[in-house]
Amino acid sequence: MITFQELKRKDVLEISSGKNLGKITDLVIEKRSGKIQKIIVPGKRGGFLSCENLEIKYSKIQRIGDDVILVDLSSDCVPPKPCKPEPPCAQTDKCCDIEFDGFQDE
Repeated sequence: MITFQELKRKDVLEISSGKNLGKITDLVIEKRSGKIQKIIVPGKRGGFLSCENLEIKYSKIQRIGDDVILVDLSSDCVPPKPCKPEPPCAQTDKCCDIEFDGFQDE
């Protein structure tokens, strides 16, 4: 077993690009089963604030090692969610090489 404290000390690496996505800042857990659904890592930095968070489905985790968590985002990616309030640097971003222009009101 592994604790959240141990998970959040590990770097999250995208295996196809080798890009370091950062460290886990939060988890999305399914209420009924208690299973982790997504891991949350900070997105692009802008000044003192993170501009968006990247939600990565737990199924995209390929391996949890001693120092890193390897994820494969080559076929599927959850677009980053802007901070509240949305900083100016979150106007556009890319997710899996798809242009991201922000969210519409739900």
